[in-house]
Amino acid sequence: MDKIINIQSVDPNTLQLQNYTPADESLISNFTQDITFDPSQDYLEYFVLDLNQNILFSNVAGYPNYKIQDTTVIIDPQADLEFHGFNEGQYFAIYNFLRRKLSSSVNSTFYIQDISTDRTELRLNTTQISNLDIVDLTTAFTAQISNASGSYLDFYLDFGDNKLVIANNIALDNTNPNDPTVLIKLYEPLPDEFTYNSQCWVVEQVAESQAYQIELTTVFTINEQLNYISGPNYNLDIQDQINNTTAYLNQLNLQQNTSTAGSGSLLYQINSILAEKGIEINIDYSDYSQFIHFSSAQTRLENFYYKLALIEEYTVSSSYTTSTSSYYQSSSQQIWNAKINDIITNFDGYEYYLYYSSESHAWPKTNSTAPYINYSVNDPVAISWFTTQSYSASYFDSENNDALLNTIPTYLREDLTNDQYFLFIQMIGQNFDNVWVYLKDITNKFDADNRLNYGISKDIVAQAIRDLGVKIYQNNFSSTDIYSALLGLTPSGSNFNIPYITGSLPTPTGFEYINLFITASDPNALEPLDDVNKEIYKRIYHNLPYLLKKKGTPEGLRTLINIYGIPDTILRINEFGGESTLTENSWNNFIDQFNYEFFTTSSGYVNVPIVVSTGGGLYGTAIYGGDYYGGDTSSGGGLYGTAIYGGDYYGGDSFNLTASSFTIEFRFKTTGIPTNPSAYNQILAYAPENNLIIVLEYTGSGYTSGSYSGSIPDPYNEYGTLKLITSSSGASSSLYLPFFDGGWWSVMYDLGN
Repeated sequence: MDKIINIQSVDPNTLQLQNYTPADESLISNFTQDITFDPSQDYLEYFVLDLNQNILFSNVAGYPNYKIQDTTVIIDPQADLEFHGFNEGQYFAIYNFLRRKLSSSVNSTFYIQDISTDRTELRLNTTQISNLDIVDLTTAFTAQISNASGSYLDFYLDFGDNKLVIANNIALDNTNPNDPTVLIKLYEPLPDEFTYNSQCWVVEQVAESQAYQIELTTVFTINEQLNYISGPNYNLDIQDQINNTTAYLNQLNLQQNTSTAGSGSLLYQINSILAEKGIEINIDYSDYSQFIHFSSAQTRLENFYYKLALIEEYTVSSSYTTSTSSYYQSSSQQIWNAKINDIITNFDGYEYYLYYSSESHAWPKTNSTAPYINYSVNDPVAISWFTTQSYSASYFDSENNDALLNTIPTYLREDLTNDQYFLFIQMIGQNFDNVWVYLKDITNKFDADNRLNYGISKDIVAQAIRDLGVKIYQNNFSSTDIYSALLGLTPSGSNFNIPYITGSLPTPTGFEYINLFITASDPNALEPLDDVNKEIYKRIYHNLPYLLKKKGTPEGLRTLINIYGIPDTILRINEFGGESTLTENSWNNFIDQFNYEFFTTSSGYVNVPIVVSTGGGLYGTAIYGGDYYGGDTSSGGGLYGTAIYGGDYYGGDSFNLTASSFTIEFRFKTTGIPTNPSAYNQILAYAPENNLIIVLEYTGSGYTSGSYSGSIPDPYNEYGTLKLITSSSGASSSLYLPFFDGGWWSVMYDLGN
């Protein structure tokens, strides 16, 4: 980087407030006066002006950036400019060499007390200079400016900002000794910008002012000796940094397809994708508010209808021009196909969605598997769909206050002869919508959603990862054909893409292919291989904080492996080195544990083999027949033993159970509301040596819906009662909770001393 500097000396009079006229200069006698610049009483005023003579910087108190060498004042205009931050551009620089007179300065000023009618005579007074100095110094200055020949040296009234007013004579008015004033005779009338009370100070010019026009231009030069940064590396650093490549193919080979299924050739769809000039933004085209803000939903729907009708017309025309010969195709057919390709290639995002998607808000399709076939515009199914969508679009437009059409005056909108103008406005609105959806999508960059078509756009997620300083390499799908990569279909229109498996070739021994596709939504949905790779990028992007924190650890490596969908059973991590795991105190000694899941059934329960210490307890150890309800002290129902006197478990004696401390803990899950709620009760846990029983009863209504149309279900239909039964106290306080909601419930009973 270099700088071109151009400094030219200019006439300072062109930049001053006042100057003598040429005629007056010819009348003034010239003489030489030897004056040496004395820093003790002389000073520099420095100004920076633009080319319009507007002051950009000023210093009237005394500019210090100069040197004196052999009685010569040395200044550096370029250094002075750059010192004050003016590094590039065109400027004027002015230096005034002055000497303060009458003890006045920028800090000790006079003010204008009186002005004559012709504005050439002034009376100066001051509140900052003593009366003694005014009398003595004015008298001395009057004698100084008069020489032996009767000529006079001019002096100036300095108003600041390079505004020097020429004065020709001075006199002392000491009529009032307590308030002496100074009378000034001006060369020209006082400029109108100065009036009563304007402040100034008296100066003498000790040298001619110097002025310069300075131009500073920065030039960027290229040093051929520099080491240039290498371009981007799109290949994995293996096999001499060369990735696995395909055979060399031309455009015709890449785009060749044999499919005639669907709404036109797959080549049209490929061309439409490749013609996109921007990234694919995640837009829900079933919701007009997601992509229409300034334009009209009705107009955009009608535009697609018109294009679809043209495609059908061109398709019919193309079929009429098909040659009977198998060796060539007529040029006319190629023309019609080119027209179809031009329409599809220039589809916008909404039109592409309507044409190729099978969702309910897209144009109706005649088949359920890709590639899809659109209904004709004249088909009753299509007419019905278009009528319904037109109503929805029209309603959206009526509620859209942001539509650009609303900015047109009402009298123009009410004139139906302006239809073409309305259409033009809608075109402009659609262009604004394209900008609007991109601006709206900026915030999605930080939307942590792993789903492919939500959050950050799949087309920029790779670059977002690189912007965060993470290296990612080329995907492994570079060798696939363009149709499988972008559409999820083969060139023949099939969703089965395994090479060398044809009807004419035998299947190799031990070879197994998978033709069942598992997706998160529609089982018929296609998964282009390029989207598979971008989905992996999204997982990496949203897990970056954890990956960076765990970098170099088994946890981080396992997370990365899981991102690629590889389970632990296929790829395990063996870690070598680190601290010894032979000591029992090592924090890295882990024991794999697991828990059994207890699903409640009519007869299953947890058997707890705990023996209570002597000093109390139950004589009986088992349950004979039936459930815990009813029965007596004999066998055949209830609890058998002498510890229960009376009928059911609510009876029993009053002695207290003493036992060693132990805890029963388990979890269970029901399958939901019982099919026979009135008969449901079940033992969950049973301690036979203690006769401790934990019982679950269903006490809800059992109804999953209301008793009449429009009513809500019983809010307590999932509730049940959990009871603990002992021989000493009968049933404990029950717990009434929604145990039959199908979720997991943890139970713990602590028996203390």
